[in-house]
Amino acid sequence: MDNSHKHWMASLLREHPALLVSGIYVVASTIGMLYSWDYLRLYGINVFNYAQIGDFLLASLKEPFTWLIVLGSMLLVMGDNALSRWVGRNGQRSWLRWYGSRRYRTINYLVAVLLIVVFTHNYAVVKKNQVIDGKGRLVIVQLTDSPSASQFALLGTTSQFVFLYESGSGRVNIHPHESVYTISFIAEKGR
Repeated sequence: MDNSHKHWMASLLREHPALLVSGIYVVASTIGMLYSWDYLRLYGINVFNYAQIGDFLLASLKEPFTWLIVLGSMLLVMGDNALSRWVGRNGQRSWLRWYGSRRYRTINYLVAVLLIVVFTHNYAVVKKNQVIDGKGRLVIVQLTDSPSASQFALLGTTSQFVFLYESGSGRVNIHPHESVYTISFIAEKGR
């Protein structure tokens, strides 16, 4: 960003500090929404049919690696933009002029968004493959209408639903919280 934009934003945040909190909430919800949608759609679940907006904020907190994806992507683009500004000030060669331009740095923010989307999708695929290979978070679930408990991989939850994967059949189960009597798991040793 150019200095005029930085000063304008700093002034706005000084006058309205609550905007920072609102901005963080929007970013966190967007990250959670992107990850939840991408991960659960790999199982054929449209999370928007089962979630409320607050669920997406929690989704980003349940998967802190998604924050590392966003931070890493932003740092890459900010570093590239810093190099672009340096080239713009010091570049003598005409073939580097495009790299040092303001237009390049503006377009580079779209690259940051693209990196976040691609890396988040790859992370969702890795997590899905772990579940399919039996390395996901295994839980023992007893439903209210069943006398016995069964083992599932926990795909995720929203404020109203639990998403479970049955490895033997490859079936995905979606249960409202009211139909789940207990969810238990064996704690990992060494933690």
